[in-house]
Amino acid sequence: LARTCRFPLLMLVTMRGQWGEFNPWQTPMGQITGDVLRLADSLVFALDRAEEAGETVAAAARMAFEGPALAAVLIGQRLVGVKTFAGAES
Repeated sequence: LARTCRFPLLMLVTMRGQWGEFNPWQTPMGQITGDVLRLADSLVFALDRAEEAGETVAAAARMAFEGPALAAVLIGQRLVGVKTFAGAES
């Protein structure tokens, strides 16, 4: 829709199915997210280091809103942290 209507779109995507994932059902989509977004004609930027977050998001936003283009920042699971259900009650 964004590509067809030519409006800017900036996506901030917290990733699953990457480093340290314990849910096997998260892995297949997590491994192909970037490829799927590229096939949808989106620019894709990987973010794995906290110190690069500001400049990466700013660069993607500039490309989305001044381009206009579709842009996605994939916030890596290593940066976000591994999810766990430890201590959760059943």
